[in-house]
Amino acid sequence: MSAARRGKRRATLPPRAWSVHAASVWLIALSGAAVSAAVLDAGGSAGVDTHRETASREEVLTFWTPERMKQAKPAEMPVQPVECAGQQWFVRPHCW
Repeated sequence: MSAARRGKRRATLPPRAWSVHAASVWLIALSGAAVSAAVLDAGGSAGVDTHRETASREEVLTFWTPERMKQAKPAEMPVQPVECAGQQWFVRPHCW
């Protein structure tokens, strides 16, 4: 007696359903990669400039006299909005 006659059905998908399923999995993977890239990129390079100092210690100490130290102003630092703190940043695109 066959499985169909005993009331059991095989769980198979038609070929078109497999295509839709494969396309869905591919799109989910692609969107995950895009979110990962956006999150990794958001962590540091937006408006931040870095360089190595090539001056010797003596040159730096000669340049930064007490008068220059008094006139020095701190650099502006980027500020993270409060709503981007914690785990809520993921659902707010402007936090990326």
